[in-house]
Amino acid sequence: MFQTSNAAVIMRKTHTAEKVSLPPLNLLRSFEAAFRHQSFTRAAAELGVTQGAVSRAVGILEDHLGVPLFERTGSGLVPTPGCIVFARDIQKAFTCIVHATKTLTTQMPETPVLTVRTYSGFLLHWLLPHLPEFRVRHPEVDLRLVSSNDAVQVAQGQVDARIRYGHGRWRGVESVMLFADELCPVCAPSLLDPAHGPYPLETLRDATLIHQRHTRGDWDEWLQSAGAASLQAREHLVFEELGVAYEAALSGLGIALGQRRHLRRELAAGTLFEPFPHVLRRNAGYYLTYTPDRLAVPGFAAFRDWLVEISHR
Repeated sequence: MFQTSNAAVIMRKTHTAEKVSLPPLNLLRSFEAAFRHQSFTRAAAELGVTQGAVSRAVGILEDHLGVPLFERTGSGLVPTPGCIVFARDIQKAFTCIVHATKTLTTQMPETPVLTVRTYSGFLLHWLLPHLPEFRVRHPEVDLRLVSSNDAVQVAQGQVDARIRYGHGRWRGVESVMLFADELCPVCAPSLLDPAHGPYPLETLRDATLIHQRHTRGDWDEWLQSAGAASLQAREHLVFEELGVAYEAALSGLGIALGQRRHLRRELAAGTLFEPFPHVLRRNAGYYLTYTPDRLAVPGFAAFRDWLVEISHR
């Protein structure tokens, strides 16, 4: 009998320990919302679930605890006396969790964001294909690339650096040359057959020339350097951004004047080709520009050095 009584006590203690184990957090959230609203329906609306889901969660919690928490009446939920004390303690616990989370996240250092502004054509056709390599080398750098052709200055603090086209002389900024101008006409094989090239310049009289609005004079300069200054094309298409002009050429809409370095992939793949052999080289190019204080920005020196490295390949 003594042994049997002992066994009964042991079993009762084990059962009690199971009853006071920590309930699942999702059940406690449903219960706390139901307690505040005194309604499963309003609690469900707050939590973004169905009324049945909240009712089931509270029922499972009651089974887990082994005590009733609400009296279900026609006018709503009536909390039991034990429920009121339990709910207030749960609310205090939730407040502690929120406070602990806020303390942790505010103490964690923010990941610095390196912001670089450049042109859409440069970004899409030259920089983006190289970026996977940079991310592998420097996963710690959060890089934000802004594509724009406006005149926002680095000194205004809106960006950490700009990739700009010009002669490398801008007031108040450092500049590092990436690559020089090499302009050549390009078009899709659907427009002209590469097998019949190179084509005579007279071919341009019946062609559609594709321009980027800010560099409309480039075609005239290329024709003059090629010895065909008086040649007039049949039609002209003008686009706001160079990247869109390249896409128009890829689609077979005409012949664009492109930067060779921008279009290496397309020329290598044969989706674009050079129908004329002449290349216009000018004393200008693409530069990385920045103010000296930006060298202190985490990740900036790594990005600059990597950019210079790949531009010389």
